[in-house]
Amino acid sequence: MKYRLLLLALSLALSGCHASPPPPSPPLPPNCFSFAVFGDGPYHSWEEGRWKRVIKDVNASDVSFFIHVGDIFWFPCSDAHYRERLADFNAIQCPVIYTPGDNEWSDCGHAVSGSFEPEERLAFLRSTFFAAPGRSLGAHPIRVTSQAENPAYATYVENVRFVRGGYVFATVHMVYADRAAESDTVSVYRSRAAIKWMDEAFALAARDSLHGVVIAMQADPGLNYYRRVPDSIVNFVNRLEYRTTHFKGTVLLVHGDSHIQRFDQPLKDKNNVPYPNFWRLEAFGSPRIGWERVVVDSLSGKIVSVEPRKMKRWWER
Repeated sequence: MKYRLLLLALSLALSGCHASPPPPSPPLPPNCFSFAVFGDGPYHSWEEGRWKRVIKDVNASDVSFFIHVGDIFWFPCSDAHYRERLADFNAIQCPVIYTPGDNEWSDCGHAVSGSFEPEERLAFLRSTFFAAPGRSLGAHPIRVTSQAENPAYATYVENVRFVRGGYVFATVHMVYADRAAESDTVSVYRSRAAIKWMDEAFALAARDSLHGVVIAMQADPGLNYYRRVPDSIVNFVNRLEYRTTHFKGTVLLVHGDSHIQRFDQPLKDKNNVPYPNFWRLEAFGSPRIGWERVVVDSLSGKIVSVEPRKMKRWWER
């Protein structure tokens, strides 16, 4: 009994329940809207407390919607774990836009994840989080356009888009899939679907004279060239670069994967000069649990600010 009480006390302490919340965000400037970005967490039981504080902080904020860029947990890939995270998403009071990570399907074949069949887990993920294609998650969902509305891409219910404040927002399912989890043929089809969906987002922005395009995905595309990336991601980045150079507005790539919170301009031309209209935003990731509040001016189309809101652990003040 004493041992159980000690474990409970330790769990509460590590969860960050006693840490102070971050200070309030500055008010929105005129003609602006904001949205939230989160990814790669929570992974461990001791991060759950800070994840709950993320939800509380987001619910008290002025954000119009919440983007989760995948890796919603580490392990196990049990049905209950998916449903637990879905309940968390639906506790968020604004619409939630979610794009899958590798942790919740591709890596599920690993012993630590439960030795599941990855293709079966992907099917279960789609039926759980995308049971109503064309609608977001969250307590107050919104209508979104799903790539699955095109019969040629009926499988890809997770690729969605919507327009807000002069920007088109699109999610694309891009992950570092375990080769044992997915055949090369399926990987190629998924990559082609993602590129097609991105092309359509840019075409929509050009047609309607929108200010910008936001692409959200899980995989770190290797823009810092610190590691080799698969050909599928190289092809995606090449197409993203082409689209960026042929688009007058702002392009924002939102991703996770490396667990390094940053906002920068890593996409560069052959002279190593950053493209002036391209920005990359990477989400926090375990063990650093936090979210980012992005403020956009609807009239000018400019990104006004990116505010990191880290949930401190109990020993951090």
